[in-house]
Amino acid sequence: MKLIPADLVFNNILEIGCAIGILLNNIAEHYSIKNIFGLDISSENIKVARDLYPGSTFFQGTIDDFSTVFRNKAFTKFDLVILSDIIEHVPDDLRFLSAVKEISSYVLINLPLEKCYKNRNRKYGMEDPSGHLRCYDKKEALSLISKAGLNIINSFTENALKDKDIFKIYLKERTERLRNKSLPKRLFWSLFYFSEDRVIIMNNRLNEKINGTNLFCLVKS
Repeated sequence: MKLIPADLVFNNILEIGCAIGILLNNIAEHYSIKNIFGLDISSENIKVARDLYPGSTFFQGTIDDFSTVFRNKAFTKFDLVILSDIIEHVPDDLRFLSAVKEISSYVLINLPLEKCYKNRNRKYGMEDPSGHLRCYDKKEALSLISKAGLNIINSFTENALKDKDIFKIYLKERTERLRNKSLPKRLFWSLFYFSEDRVIIMNNRLNEKINGTNLFCLVKS
């Protein structure tokens, strides 16, 4: 949470691509935000999120659907919008960020920077197993944010899981995801996560060259 200045106060928050709502509600709790909204394209994610966080409001759909729902509401902008691991999934990243700018005062971004050795032969696009349509390096990511008319207040690069707070959220989220999987799949993914955790504690620069890193930034719309 070190990106956000202590004097900023948020009355409402929206996460686009909220999955099952864990990150959204952890940030809302940390900053005592009462009006909590989540949006995700997956109806299954939204069902789980509503069960986990009945005090929050969740919508299934895209940002275009959401903008239509809120067009005639009392407030048309959100104090804080979260975009965590979402920009790389949308077909038109510049159009998407420009649309987010119109409904936000501040935006908290976590964007994977995946131009690294591990991904040297990875074919990004519709067939990518993770649904990543493209990859970025730091220069490209910052340029995209600037082109969308967003002003960077604070930023840094770091493997997301090296942040203790984010790692705790990640552990909780992956535990929930494993809960309903078959035993063979649970064993496979448990081994995968164990290996991933070991790599994270390696030398940071080496880890970035091998596995990439993440760009974290707070921007003003």
